Amino acid sequence: MTAVRGPALHRGDCIGIAAPATHDEGQDISAAVDRLEQAGYRVKLMPTVTGSYGFFAGTDEERARDVNALFHDDDVKAILCLNGGYGSARILDKLDYDYIAAHPKLVIGFSDVTALQIALWEKCRLVTANGPLMVTLGGSDAYTAGQFFQGLTTDVWQGPLALPAGRKLTTVVPGQAEGPIVGGNLTVLTSLVGTPYALDGTGCILVLEDTGEDAYRIDRMLNQLWQSGLLSRVAAIAYGDFTDCPHDPGDFTTDQVLDYYAHLAGKPAIKGLPVGHTKDKAFVPYGVEGRIDADREGASLTFVDG
Repeated sequence: MTAVRGPALHRGDCIGIAAPATHDEGQDISAAVDRLEQAGYRVKLMPTVTGSYGFFAGTDEERARDVNALFHDDDVKAILCLNGGYGSARILDKLDYDYIAAHPKLVIGFSDVTALQIALWEKCRLVTANGPLMVTLGGSDAYTAGQFFQGLTTDVWQGPLALPAGRKLTTVVPGQAEGPIVGGNLTVLTSLVGTPYALDGTGCILVLEDTGEDAYRIDRMLNQLWQSGLLSRVAAIAYGDFTDCPHDPGDFTTDQVLDYYAHLAGKPAIKGLPVGHTKDKAFVPYGVEGRIDADREGASLTFVDG
């Protein structure tokens, strides 16, 4: 199945805001709306953006209806997700994948939005993007905002991923590999194993990040990805940030766990990608072809689209 993608955006285009997971948790999104409008975009807020149903932004049916409606709305050119948290996986069986595949649009987010992005890749081969959420965009730093607005208007992805000042990618397992870039949050991605929406990952560059998980939990999830066969199928691994992932004294650190499974998979692997629950957030298109180069001198992720 060939990857499909929505159009690059232009000033005056409309960005739809969907809430597939948790509600806004009391966070004010007016600064994000202002930032989008000042950049020349129109903003459409779906009803669940201001909704609340338990820890969700609405019922499963309401949240799925809003996502489907944004794909059906010809005026909307891209979809930015409100928040992460939890809940995207609960609407996956309610999405109109056939229509989405025929009317592609860029879906942007991270964290729990990984479930939506993986499902759209597996069912539609839809190109999505790791980027800020609506609840974080308003306060985003210059690097994150710059990456976001540049990413919205990019039609063909070529060249090395731009990194924030002071950050560099490092080699875990040396080698070179090419393939579609896919992945996201480790916890969410692992939760899809055994479902119809699980990532196959064959020949892909697998991006993984997480936050707030003890090192032994990271090990447990990577072990599941190993035993399910995913880590054997991918072409390479690119670790993002694993923030607030502690270990008890004498236990393996998160870095040691990540390194172990990269070597176990035996595929080229790098770490330090600015994705995940991190201040500096790269805009990484999932589904676009990339190349990993990793050796003793350093590492890089290069887009080789088109």
